[in-house]
Amino acid sequence: MLIDRRFILLIAIVITALTKVHAQVEDVSSRFYFPGSLGVGFPLTNGHTHLNNGLTINTAVEYRPTYSNDVFFRIDYDALNNNYTSYSQNIPTNIVQGKLSTDFLVAGAGYRHNFGRWGLYGIIQPGLGMHSFNLAVSTPNGVMLRTISNTRVALKADAGIEYYITHHFAAVFDPAFYKIFSHSGFNTSHSQFGAFNIGITTTIF
Repeated sequence: MLIDRRFILLIAIVITALTKVHAQVEDVSSRFYFPGSLGVGFPLTNGHTHLNNGLTINTAVEYRPTYSNDVFFRIDYDALNNNYTSYSQNIPTNIVQGKLSTDFLVAGAGYRHNFGRWGLYGIIQPGLGMHSFNLAVSTPNGVMLRTISNTRVALKADAGIEYYITHHFAAVFDPAFYKIFSHSGFNTSHSQFGAFNIGITTTIF
């Protein structure tokens, strides 16, 4: 599963960072960071269905022209997974209890400022938001589950706090806001999400 692979990748990044024993030399590779985090995602609008809080997994690639106190650029691929219960007729599925998966592929620019070992940053990232859910379809052999997906324009905004354990390895607290710009399908009631994530950011080389 995609979530399993992303979780394994996140663990691998942590192990790589923790096993570094020599100081890194500043070069081009040290400008690329790979943030990863786990957390809780929660709906900010809940008009027609009851959507539970769920797991979020965030992975990203970040480029810093300079180490800190400067603009940086980041591409994120984030996955939010929430179970729902709905008896409304205007959602695009006939499954009243199921799972709504929402992936965000976003890219943008932000600004970071460091205070000793601490860092603060903010970033705005436009991109795409992708809802996926199941639909039950009757066939001559029984009921079949189909996966339905729709993609809309989306936006992510977050402001994070970092604590640098070493020069290129930091623990991160990353609250985020997500918005899907659509009022059709599940987006009628679930177009906005919040998330609180904890993770790390590090270079690989």
